[in-house]
Amino acid sequence: MTLYRAAIIGVGKAGQSTAEKGGGHQIGYTHSRTLKENPGIALAAGADINAENLAAWQSKFDVPSGYADYREMLRVERPEVVSICTYAGLHRQMIEDCARAGVKGILCEKPFLAAPSEIDAVRGIIEETGVKIVVAHIRRYHPVFIRVRDLIRSGAIGRPLLFSAGIPHWDLAEWGSHWLDMFRFFNDDIPIRWVMGQARVRGLRGYGHAMEDHAIAYWEFENGCKGFVDGGEALTQPFSMILTGSEGEIRLTGEKSFVINNASGRTEETPATGKDAWSDLWRETLDSLLLWMAGGAEPMLGARNVIQSCEIYLAAYLSAAIGDRVDLPLSGSTVAEWPLEIIARRHAMK
Repeated sequence: MTLYRAAIIGVGKAGQSTAEKGGGHQIGYTHSRTLKENPGIALAAGADINAENLAAWQSKFDVPSGYADYREMLRVERPEVVSICTYAGLHRQMIEDCARAGVKGILCEKPFLAAPSEIDAVRGIIEETGVKIVVAHIRRYHPVFIRVRDLIRSGAIGRPLLFSAGIPHWDLAEWGSHWLDMFRFFNDDIPIRWVMGQARVRGLRGYGHAMEDHAIAYWEFENGCKGFVDGGEALTQPFSMILTGSEGEIRLTGEKSFVINNASGRTEETPATGKDAWSDLWRETLDSLLLWMAGGAEPMLGARNVIQSCEIYLAAYLSAAIGDRVDLPLSGSTVAEWPLEIIARRHAMK
């Protein structure tokens, strides 16, 4: 087995993680455990601008080298695999720096990118350097969601018409990008024609950018199915997703079970998951990257595919900013900032 030298950029918060919106998190610890547990990986170094966080992480994972500057780490350590666990606004530059430093594989956190113009930029970096990027939309490996996708494929609810979800107290990007990606997964990653969005943006900031108090995204797939995500409000509780077809519907309750209503009646399923279900999702995600690096096919979490998931929230925010529908793909966009900043400035001038 090939042994890859790995590193982390953005190691995570020291101590207990907080779920507070806009706060610090420990996702770097999840990446680190996944890397440490993989027999094909040697976790050699980490970089973080917070010295306290870096020292705590090095002690926790017994990593010898820590750096305040990730560019210095890339130059000195020369890792082949890098996990990028920072805010979305930093991803594009870090991806380019990693690729030009000789990194072969990147596991990048979501939300993936922070500006419409970054989509073409990252695609260009991939084409120029051959770097392989997997984005951490790990729920595509979840047995519950795989079962739902397979039921839709089999025609259990007929022709897909509308996939909808509400996300209480959260946004379309930081949390919402999970559900945007899952709706694409359920619909076999069929391309999206257009996106419309609306957003209330006031003074809230988090993760290095303006955040909405409330926003919605509405879009159409090429097969006519619509998607709708309400970022900030729940829909019909206790169901987190409602997947409506021409001959029935599937209602998901969290991430453990779902109900099917169709011509056969009402059926509830709770697909089996492993004892370490959460860790299993991460292991499969990392394994997919390593197999790709070893000559396999690009996995479903490869950037060329899931970059279309980040197009949805960027297009929804951009639609809210310009007051018009946004047609996809976003290739050719010159908007080089987080689109909610446009709305935030406009509101601040009132």
